Amino acid sequence: MKKLNLLLTIILGITILSCSSDDENSNGNDSDLIGTWYGVSSTFNGNNSGIPDNSILKFTTDNRVEFIYEGFGNNGEDISEFGDWLENGNTLTITFDEADAGLENYVLEILELNDTTLKWRTEIVGEGTLIETFSKNQNATVDLSQFQDYNLEFTVDIAAYGPNEPYEFQATFLTTDGDDQIVEMTETYSGLTANTDDFISDSKIVKEYKVVGIRATAVSSNVGALQVKLTRVSNQNEIVNSFENIQNSATISYDFETGNETSTSN
Repeated sequence: MKKLNLLLTIILGITILSCSSDDENSNGNDSDLIGTWYGVSSTFNGNNSGIPDNSILKFTTDNRVEFIYEGFGNNGEDISEFGDWLENGNTLTITFDEADAGLENYVLEILELNDTTLKWRTEIVGEGTLIETFSKNQNATVDLSQFQDYNLEFTVDIAAYGPNEPYEFQATFLTTDGDDQIVEMTETYSGLTANTDDFISDSKIVKEYKVVGIRATAVSSNVGALQVKLTRVSNQNEIVNSFENIQNSATISYDFETGNETSTSN
């Protein structure tokens, strides 16, 4: 009986060691990471940046990963980065095959991971915090509660002295891109007035990055005032409705980060 008990103990010990060894060597192969992920949204330092540059991710069971950047090639072709991945709790480390010295390891904090959603955060040294969200649904769309469309509308009052008075001004739409760099789009508006007071209007759909606004610059002497409205498309909530007299030019802008309006005229 003692020999039988000893034999059973040995067999049980071998079985436990075998299972333990298998668990240690699984190296994440049963992870929810396995599969193809499609970029949904991203933020940088709290500002929305749209779909991640690495818009497709492919994680395989042999702990390899491919980051695909759609359209980033010199001729508009897709380009890829390859590497190894290691998951340890909520920390994911990507070791790229080809990277500049000191940049081989890309360390991410997993904020959410299940069979449909991957969300992670990383700190970019000297720049800030990047958060990216991916979905296994190729048709998933950007979460508009985080990345809103806004209608930026302006009206310029033309104080003409009678019908058929010529007018001309330039309107510059101001906004920031995903890197918070100022983008300017200038258009020239000119024509003849129909009445003693005419109102010239136009609008653009803009994204909630950081700053949006309008600068109106008079060319003719009968350009009188600038009114700017910023409206959230989803619920028609009016964010800005401001008025400024134009001497030579006037600018009305809104900072999403601080919630402040700024109006200047010169």
